[in-house]
Amino acid sequence: MRKEVQAEDIELGAPLKSALVDELGFPVADEGTVFQSDEERRLVLQAGRCFWADDMAPLGADEPGSPWHDRYGLPVGTLLHVKRPGDASRAAVSRLIGFAEGAAFIAWPNLTGKQVDVVEGETVLFRGFTGTSILSFSARVHASSRTPFPYWMLADIQNVETREMRGSVRVPVRVVAKLTVLDGSIAPQTVLLTDLSMGGASISTASDALTEPGREVRLEFTLRAAGIKSKFSITGFTRDERQDIEGIVEAPFHCVGVAFDGCGEREAILLHAFIHEKLLESATMRPGGALGE
Repeated sequence: MRKEVQAEDIELGAPLKSALVDELGFPVADEGTVFQSDEERRLVLQAGRCFWADDMAPLGADEPGSPWHDRYGLPVGTLLHVKRPGDASRAAVSRLIGFAEGAAFIAWPNLTGKQVDVVEGETVLFRGFTGTSILSFSARVHASSRTPFPYWMLADIQNVETREMRGSVRVPVRVVAKLTVLDGSIAPQTVLLTDLSMGGASISTASDALTEPGREVRLEFTLRAAGIKSKFSITGFTRDERQDIEGIVEAPFHCVGVAFDGCGEREAILLHAFIHEKLLESATMRPGGALGE
């Protein structure tokens, strides 16, 4: 059984020998991250459970999957949300694993770590991110199997609907980052990203020295976006965000906003993909309804 990381398991002043991940296996802190104080160490753990990456089975391939499929516009490996029509509960999560003539195959959907029940022949709703828009469709569960690995075979794919996404939205995250003040006036800090958009981020920090707006800084962090684990290094300027997050971050930690001062083309594409994958994770699927309603 995997062991949850406790504060005393993280050695202060020493690089992490293994990455930290959340319960789903998504990166929280890179291998080599250094926590300099007990406050920095508690900062990452107060937001939720953490595990050593070495104890986790990989969530998915770190390399791109197959090319985009001509008919449905979804690449193999796409995160899918799965719900029955009229079901107001949270969507189950799956991934597209392959196509055949007139059919698609998905990993057996699960909700909070448990595989959902299925009745072969029933119609189910799906939603996936195509790269620039959300694609919703319905399909019949033609067959299912638990060996050699759990999957569903989908047939009669229909009611395909595409909705373009908004340009700039914030999504909640929990990712450890290294923040460096570019003029060297403050030592680099280990901080926690708490939300992220194409234009900036909110961070939680153990140091009140970073709360002064207008400081030029660099944020370095890792995200899993579009199935690829990627490192980001983005410059920007601090901004006062205390009025936006009042009551969310508890003492002794402080909240700071960082407005990005542009990023490279590759980073922008991956950041865009990550944000929309996070939107899918929290989306409510209702036929005819807008995303997130």
